[in-house]
Amino acid sequence: MGAKKLDGRRERSRLTRGRIVAAATRLFLDDGYVATTMEDVAERAGVAVQTVYYVFGTKPNLLAAVLDVSIAGDLEFIPVRQRPWVDSIRGGQDATAAVELLVEESVRIVARTAPIYEVVRRAAADPDVNALLENTRRHRRDDQRALIEILAGAGHLRTATGVDTAADVLYAVINEEVFELLTADCNWDVDRFRRWATSLMLQQLVGIDATDA
Repeated sequence: MGAKKLDGRRERSRLTRGRIVAAATRLFLDDGYVATTMEDVAERAGVAVQTVYYVFGTKPNLLAAVLDVSIAGDLEFIPVRQRPWVDSIRGGQDATAAVELLVEESVRIVARTAPIYEVVRRAAADPDVNALLENTRRHRRDDQRALIEILAGAGHLRTATGVDTAADVLYAVINEEVFELLTADCNWDVDRFRRWATSLMLQQLVGIDATDA
């Protein structure tokens, strides 16, 4: 098989995967995980149900893919730690700018993920979905600790805080649960949440008092 033909097949496969994920995302958000069937997803995506099973295997795997895309923001599945903005934090000379960028990008991810995260949380009575929920929290904690270690390595973390405490604070403040509490229950918009989180992180991680606007 020629390289051109192989590339064409890969692109068609990528597009098919994207259509299925987009269809599943909409259905999970509108109808919930439990009520959505693989047949529903196939019909909405315009593919055979066998294709959905071939690509994802099971409905929990499909939900995991939907969640992964919401975290990444695209179908590339580049890990958070390998995103270009992380390199900017690693190479930055200014602690305030580094923390502001860390919060901005972290909030961007949480805002994107929160609706699907809620779908997962509500369906967690299913053992497979509960495992996905626990996995998601563990990965978020690991990623956030890695980001704190990058801040510390760049000399941006105040000595009194320490990596362990800083990682705990970031994990506790910037997550889907807190985001939903403040944006849904308290009617904050995303920008207000970001400004609040930035102010708190600057105070806790760098020791800079910044007034929340």
